[in-house]
Amino acid sequence: MYIKSIEIENVGPLNLLNIQFPTRNGNPVPVILVGENGSGKSIVLSHVVNSLIVAKHEIYEDTEVEKGRVFKYRSPDYVNSGSSYSYSSVEFDNNIKIVEWQLNATRKNFEEKLNFCPSKKDWGKIPEDESSFFDTNFHGRKSDVEGLFSSQCCLYFPVNRFEEPAWLNKDHLLIKSSYSELKHISGYSNRNIICESPLKNNMNWLLDILFDRATLEIVINHTNPSFFASGNQLAGSPLPIFSGYSGTSTTIYETIINILHTLFRSSARLRFGIGNRSRRRVSVIRDDKVWIPNLFQLSTGETQLLNLFLSIIRDFDLTNKPISAVSDITGIVIIDEIDAHLHTILQKEVLPKLIRYFPKIQFVITSHSPLFLIGMEEQFGSDGILIYNLPTGVQVAASDFSEFTAAYEAFKETTRHREEIAQAIQHSLKPLIFVEGDYDVKYIKRAAELLGKKNVMDMIQIKDGDGFGNLDKIYKSFDNPMSGAIQNRLLLLYDCDTKKTNIQKNRILKRIIPSITENPIEIGIENLLPAKTIDKLETNNPRFIDIHVESTMRIRGETKIIPHRKSINKDEKGNICNWLCEHGTVDDFLGFSVIFNIIEDFISADL
Repeated sequence: MYIKSIEIENVGPLNLLNIQFPTRNGNPVPVILVGENGSGKSIVLSHVVNSLIVAKHEIYEDTEVEKGRVFKYRSPDYVNSGSSYSYSSVEFDNNIKIVEWQLNATRKNFEEKLNFCPSKKDWGKIPEDESSFFDTNFHGRKSDVEGLFSSQCCLYFPVNRFEEPAWLNKDHLLIKSSYSELKHISGYSNRNIICESPLKNNMNWLLDILFDRATLEIVINHTNPSFFASGNQLAGSPLPIFSGYSGTSTTIYETIINILHTLFRSSARLRFGIGNRSRRRVSVIRDDKVWIPNLFQLSTGETQLLNLFLSIIRDFDLTNKPISAVSDITGIVIIDEIDAHLHTILQKEVLPKLIRYFPKIQFVITSHSPLFLIGMEEQFGSDGILIYNLPTGVQVAASDFSEFTAAYEAFKETTRHREEIAQAIQHSLKPLIFVEGDYDVKYIKRAAELLGKKNVMDMIQIKDGDGFGNLDKIYKSFDNPMSGAIQNRLLLLYDCDTKKTNIQKNRILKRIIPSITENPIEIGIENLLPAKTIDKLETNNPRFIDIHVESTMRIRGETKIIPHRKSINKDEKGNICNWLCEHGTVDDFLGFSVIFNIIEDFISADL
């Protein structure tokens, strides 16, 4: 069972947020929340975690929060400034959900004073004399709620998760593994949703796995040897032949070994070693030599990643569901600031691979790392992940990450990371071009196909700037000393009628498409279309082209002749673009050559 949707209204910085959690080929799509500090990322996670803990209250006694209490405060202090109420809803599959309301007055006073009520069907459930309301259908769907925990893992890794380093003190350095102690009592899960410091539990559980594999999952085959004595064949006793291991613990063992291969970026033959009973440590053996004397004495970043994915496997294993492959491991895993303590290589190359290794886990993640986003897009494809920029909730692509420039500048100041980050950026981001509208993007891409300029398009990113006014805003945001530190080229491409001038500020360029005066359309990118093309459009559909016949106008006593002209009907611009991109020829798009001249000069210029 997975999260289906989250809706949050007027909570902190979140005015209206509605996030859907889709699946792709039966697997949940990873959802990543990005944004500046204070944009509401942790608020979203807190609502999800709260719903899981409340659900667990329905089934188990051993919950992290006392029964009747909640994980997250609900208070008027968290109602968005200027708003009179807040609302949230977390819905899972099978329509089990949790709803929260917080009003600035009792419901009765709210309706009398404000003379309205929010258009939510849950509004009527709020008692008239209450200002805070919490509702769930968990108690009526107990079997579904039980399935949420009994057949899958449910974990939350908060931002304050931490393990003490092995070098901190002698007692920690000498810590050894022991076997897990579990309560086999009805109503106890022996599991925690919140994982702040799971190292000790994971150490003990891993020792359990190694013990079970070595003692309970040995595969023995028998053979019947024959002996010859004085020329006579004699039947011998059956001999046992060791043939490996088979079972759930073996599958888990092999899964962890594969995680280590990814974590250490090693293709060598790895296996575990176990110390004697006086120093019961788990070591990693590479090519039959001790490589890591203690698996849990890794770097902070490596330990964090190892703990994260061991915790996922361990939590699912405690459901007692059989595991024959990694795809059997299902569940919901919530991680706040997943990139914390991780080197850039771990962020971009290792972590995305490990996430992809668990296709049935629904990952809900927050991140400040553009390199992690780029790595995720490389592993899953642009349509295999969902990235939401908070507080607006607008879906973005990895290269659109709004904190990219600030993150790069912060890394750039450190000598240790400067070269590594610069190389990653140069390989992952192309020169960026903003044009005035999405029709411009479509025209230019089609022109590239017809004019043999696809190689040019492969070298750039081109995006809709949403009007020349927004292009001006983009330029103004870089019209300061920071523009000298921007490592990527940026071109703002204006239509011919905007009356702008060509300007360059370090790597930021403004360029205006030259007007072709002999063409009939005077404004917009359609100025690049020749007269024959306009005639073709008019013949195909007269609604496309507006005609202004020659006329006279008297202005301050002086008569002026307004010449005959044609223009694009503003309501037909999209239809015209679609028709030309489907039916247009090379001759129709020849005028766009001037744009590719500008782009090629932009790419080759020494900026």
